Amino acid sequence: MDREAEFRRLYDTHRDAVYAYLIGRAWDRQLAADLLQEVFLRVWRHLDTAAGLPADGQRGWIFTVARNLSIDAGRHDRTLAGAEQALAAEPVAPAAPASDAVISAERAAIVGAAIRRLPEPQRVTLALAAAGGLTSAEIGAALGIPPGTVRYRLSVARRALAGALGDYDDPREER
Repeated sequence: MDREAEFRRLYDTHRDAVYAYLIGRAWDRQLAADLLQEVFLRVWRHLDTAAGLPADGQRGWIFTVARNLSIDAGRHDRTLAGAEQALAAEPVAPAAPASDAVISAERAAIVGAAIRRLPEPQRVTLALAAAGGLTSAEIGAALGIPPGTVRYRLSVARRALAGALGDYDDPREER
């Protein structure tokens, strides 16, 4: 069997009727043309099956493919429309102003500078608590100091950091 000749015969025989059918199903000429292309792509892929059928069977097989594709396209359009409706109904959160990122970066720099100014015992204690996630008892055991001393160092360090942020957030306020 000459595949190209058989395909051309099937295409020439059925394209106008399939296209008309698809326009009637889709009500959109461009979509119908896209579906027609997909129908005959499937005919090409399954040419041995289609060519082995009698003439009425070929027509029925091709129209079944066209019907299934038009149903799938309709489902896709309805799903897409439903998704767009659902998204349109969702409240839109206002975008954070660009200044928020700048302020966050500045606040992080302030905290970093304040941490660098802490005495080393407070800095180490703070790092073990914040970055290490250790409890005051665990930090005390690691540093060889009582847990109460650890809590005191953390308290002093946190007050220093809060003071630095307070000065940044409200520079007019006296500390």
